[in-house]
Amino acid sequence: MGEDLVGFDTLFCRQVQLTPDRVAVIQDDRVLTYRQLSDLASAFARKLLSVGVVHGDHVGLCLDRSPEAIAAMLGVFRIGAIFVPLDPEYPVDRLVFMVQDASISAIIAEPEHRAMLQQDLSDGITERSAEIAWVDTAPGEASEMLPAADVSPSDVAYVMYTSGSTGKPKGVQIEHAALAAYCFADIDIYQVVPDDRTLQFSTLNFDIAIEEIFPPLLTGGAVVVRPTQRADARNELSSIVLSHDVTAIHLATAYWHQWVDLMVASDEQVPPSIRLMIVTGEKVSVEHYRRWQSICDHNVLWCNAYGPTEATVSATVFVPGPDFDAANMPIGKPMKRYETVILNDSLGEVRDGETGQLYIGGPALARGYLNRPDLTEQAFVTTGGPTPRRLYRTGDLARWLPDGNIDFAGRIDHQIKLGSYRIEPAEIEAALDQHASVLESLVSYDELDGSKYLIAYVAVGNNQPDAADLSGFLRDRLPSYMVPTRYALMTEFPKTINGKIDRTQLKPCQSVVAREKSYVAPRNDLETKLCHLWQEVLNVPEVGIHDDFFLLGGSSLLVTQVVTRLTAELQIELPVRDFFANPTVATAAQHLAYLSGEQSAAGLAGGEDEFASRRARLPRLEPGYFDSGRDRLFAMHYRPPQRARRHAVLMCHAYGHEYARSFRNLQQLAVQLCQAGFDVMRFDYVGSGNSTGDCDRATLEQMRSDIGAAVQHMRLQCSPQKISGIGVRLGATALATSGLNGLSQMILWDPVLSGSGFLSDLQRFHANALTGLNRFQNVRETGAIDQLFGHRMNPRKRESFAHAALPQDGTSRAEKQWIVTSRGYLERESRGFELSALWPCVMTEDEIRWHDPAYTESAFSSPEIYRVILDALQAEAE
Repeated sequence: MGEDLVGFDTLFCRQVQLTPDRVAVIQDDRVLTYRQLSDLASAFARKLLSVGVVHGDHVGLCLDRSPEAIAAMLGVFRIGAIFVPLDPEYPVDRLVFMVQDASISAIIAEPEHRAMLQQDLSDGITERSAEIAWVDTAPGEASEMLPAADVSPSDVAYVMYTSGSTGKPKGVQIEHAALAAYCFADIDIYQVVPDDRTLQFSTLNFDIAIEEIFPPLLTGGAVVVRPTQRADARNELSSIVLSHDVTAIHLATAYWHQWVDLMVASDEQVPPSIRLMIVTGEKVSVEHYRRWQSICDHNVLWCNAYGPTEATVSATVFVPGPDFDAANMPIGKPMKRYETVILNDSLGEVRDGETGQLYIGGPALARGYLNRPDLTEQAFVTTGGPTPRRLYRTGDLARWLPDGNIDFAGRIDHQIKLGSYRIEPAEIEAALDQHASVLESLVSYDELDGSKYLIAYVAVGNNQPDAADLSGFLRDRLPSYMVPTRYALMTEFPKTINGKIDRTQLKPCQSVVAREKSYVAPRNDLETKLCHLWQEVLNVPEVGIHDDFFLLGGSSLLVTQVVTRLTAELQIELPVRDFFANPTVATAAQHLAYLSGEQSAAGLAGGEDEFASRRARLPRLEPGYFDSGRDRLFAMHYRPPQRARRHAVLMCHAYGHEYARSFRNLQQLAVQLCQAGFDVMRFDYVGSGNSTGDCDRATLEQMRSDIGAAVQHMRLQCSPQKISGIGVRLGATALATSGLNGLSQMILWDPVLSGSGFLSDLQRFHANALTGLNRFQNVRETGAIDQLFGHRMNPRKRESFAHAALPQDGTSRAEKQWIVTSRGYLERESRGFELSALWPCVMTEDEIRWHDPAYTESAFSSPEIYRVILDALQAEAE
């Protein structure tokens, strides 16, 4: 195949003609040949054309890793459109900005992501949200292959958003010629062959996914997509490689470091199928490379790759020779068709050994930044002379080594490389500065044992925010990898004589972790060891047994480090999957005690059903629909693989913005209940989430009807002997007034006790959102649409909500019914409501702050409520 720098789909179609029946994509038990992948791409292309997408339009991809995601990318290319990855884990404001900035005309999304995005985009960009077309991941079958569009090499192929120094993400535009140039350079340097099976491990919004997907598809190789379920094995990555005979892996440096450590600690060898290992993203530890050599007993092409998104994935590669023994790992030499120069401040080339700024040239350079000519002009320069060259200014310092390789020397600015992400501190600072208590901020990082973590230094004057408050504020506005782990709060910043912040006076030791729960000390030796281990891995001064690893700043990379340390230091084998199921010291210690045989399953608090084979009891998720009148309601059934109980639990969500606040908490609670042997079902009311219907009809009466239909659906799904109901806020009040007979328990979590008070709060939140300057540039007036803080309203709906209250006359007929809440909640919410013997109350310390405007969009933690509910249901089931 020739190396024409043309549209990618043209190149792919050539490969389809050459190898139509070779395997192209694999995930779990699914296999697509090149012909089948091309047909699926054509189906996506036809669907996009049918909703009005034309050549040059931007198409959002809100998709998880899957064969459909790869076909969707190819389908976008097939009609000459441009794909824009949209990570469903990103905060709403960021997604809204990306959709608006790119003028996205259509979005391909999985149903669960579409439900979230559609409402959020409608709220955020009302003037054009109705114009966005939605395409699901089942576009239908294409009757015949759709010809590739007439794409010019200079047409844009995709836009990848990265962190921006202006406080907003910036979209990097990669043209088809650049993508083709990169793919051919990749195939050349990494010796990609048809027999390769390349692992697609990265999320789609990061450009490692580009090199995992596109070069193999131009050689007849297979792309092995990361399995949909986490593996049981302690070393998950090795398990995936071994089970699918993966030959090529591209990994972010930090993840590769952790994988090496886990293999060393577990006394494992590099999987024998691996022939190509590419490490990229940040500086490689030479010590880890030596460890790799010690556990690799066969020939592997090991490569250290370097390159910014603006140069289309990678630009230079270093392949260590057998005699490599340097203190630092170079970033290598330019790939085919790429050019690298090291220039001084006057754009003159430096001499060998001198340090300057690294510039990259060649046909793989990005066009520039979407809608940002100012940033494009700053980052891309054209040199003078007889042969002008267009170069990208990387901002990285480098020098030439005597052997012609490039030695990386750091950054010239304050940009931070964390894992595989380039983070502009200014974007985090811009978000922090929106907090009402923050006067100014500065974000930096510290490093411990090769692991970096972000620190936010915050000047607050006489205000009194805490680290958890600031962390929660940022989590609603930034991706999780950009939320600092530590916070140093001070009255004002130390300044230099020129009035600038004196960075030398800002010390990491001044910072504290953003914890959201009170400290509980370890109760035994194992918990003590785990607390100390977490303190070291997370670099926090104190960890309690109920602290959530991930809320303390933990990540999947750090999980691997914990598992490695457990294996090496405590001789305890804990699969990574089990750690995610036990994210607190208390639950991890109980599980480890069971695995090690130190405590029998029967002696644990939950009995054998609670802790026997936790790996085998992660729930099977079964999405589906059921009828409620003329509407179709979406439901998610959490089915235990080995159900020991005939007891089902129905979860009744909160409504409106409180649904969004509590959604993740109910997901976690559902998993815990399912692991304890309960069938669990969550569902969306009429006009909400993935369900059909008009949200104007979502009255309290409609919610009660939906709950009744959900109970009937659950009876058909799992034929339980008992059914219990859990409701949150308005969902709890609807459950209590639904008039259902035969429920075993009715558990109301912070129910709405006064409907008029609930509406009053909504009115207050709505007024704050419209008139406050934290969301809009200009003060807004109430519009013609009857709404309250995201609730579409009408007189009938207002009247219905206004009369929301718990029955006091015994009309609620559950065998056992009670409220779980906090004292602070009752003090604010009761508004004349008197607790009676009909509604006994269990108090916890988990304070959700439903009534505080500062928390209307904030996540929260509720471990004690989980424990209370689980204990009550287990006691009832026994």
